[in-house]
Amino acid sequence: MPRYEPEPRPYELMVLLRPDLAEERLDAAIERIRTTISDQGGTITFEKRDTPWGRRRLAYPIQKFQEAIYVLFQLTCPPSKVREVERELRLNDQVLRHLVVRMDE
Repeated sequence: MPRYEPEPRPYELMVLLRPDLAEERLDAAIERIRTTISDQGGTITFEKRDTPWGRRRLAYPIQKFQEAIYVLFQLTCPPSKVREVERELRLNDQVLRHLVVRMDE
């Protein structure tokens, strides 16, 4: 019997990266996030990493860092694969925090 797979839904992903990453390591970290999303069947529709985001001061220290690099992604992904994307982000040591929110359609 075929298994039901719901349609991909739109999500917004905010990632806080370590502020001590050099520019080429920052690009590699963002590319790693992109490939994680695409490996799980998602597609990135929008990415914002400069103004008004970019490097910002944190409200409280996270892992002894006072600043973080903010990157915003808008993506579509099957609902069953979002948990796997979050798992990969938790395992990535360059990611301080992340949050995935389902967007209204």
